[in-house]
Amino acid sequence: MASNVRLSPSAISAFSSCEAKFYYRYIMHFPEKPSVYQIRGRIIHKIMEVFFDTMDISKIEKEKHWHSVWQEFRTLIFELLDAEWKKIGSFYEDIFESKEQKEFLLQESKEFLDFFCVKLAYSLYNKSAELADDSWREENLKRHFYPKNREFKIELEKDNIVGFIDKTMSLYGKGVAIVDYKTSKSSLPHFISESDLKQCKAYAWLWFKKFQELPKFVSVFYVRDGESIYYPISERDLKEIEDDIQNIRSKGTSQQNFQKKPSKLCNYCDFFPKCFAGKEEFEKELEATEKPR
Repeated sequence: MASNVRLSPSAISAFSSCEAKFYYRYIMHFPEKPSVYQIRGRIIHKIMEVFFDTMDISKIEKEKHWHSVWQEFRTLIFELLDAEWKKIGSFYEDIFESKEQKEFLLQESKEFLDFFCVKLAYSLYNKSAELADDSWREENLKRHFYPKNREFKIELEKDNIVGFIDKTMSLYGKGVAIVDYKTSKSSLPHFISESDLKQCKAYAWLWFKKFQELPKFVSVFYVRDGESIYYPISERDLKEIEDDIQNIRSKGTSQQNFQKKPSKLCNYCDFFPKCFAGKEEFEKELEATEKPR
């Protein structure tokens, strides 16, 4: 029964994007081929998790120019990346098409992590300049830059739902913010995609159910282009996720209850052959869905 399916924020997002994909992935558990971008994503997530465990930014000299701080951050994060990249073939699957592709993705990863270091160093430089009282500098910097939690697991056994939040931040005053890392690019400047936003709303719902505290906002950090997009969470968003969960639970396990949602993304889906007899059928159904009503 769908009522027994173990859900997660990513599963709820998948259901919203395409019910058929949810059915094949979470009910039938049909295998999917991992992609090199998923492997790279896991590596980047790991690096972002351990970076602040290694670099104590509160100990950086206040007078140090951000260019020098950037170089320190850059050196460290490249060391973390190189060490994690060497685990490909052992801890991570080596599914790269060629040595050239593997090297290209490594260098591309270094470029956007370098940009992350630039932004962090410049932000730290400016925040330090604001803190006139040195006795509070360390505490204020840690509060401003350090995550409250990293890879924080929330499991609701009664609801059979589990999620891992990339990062939470304590806000000045009272409240918490939830941050999700995405190694994809933002599709438009200052824009969160529907699927990414749905996943973040589900994280907020989990947090509320666990701690009876409404997060102030959720944020998606698109690592590849450095965009941080914020969205204020409301009770309406929690109700939306509650309705999504009830809808999923009411579906049963019959395939006919899970409708496919043709889009251009179908071309990259492992379940394409299960939804369409071929390209001609797909293009016909896609055209029908794109026609204005």
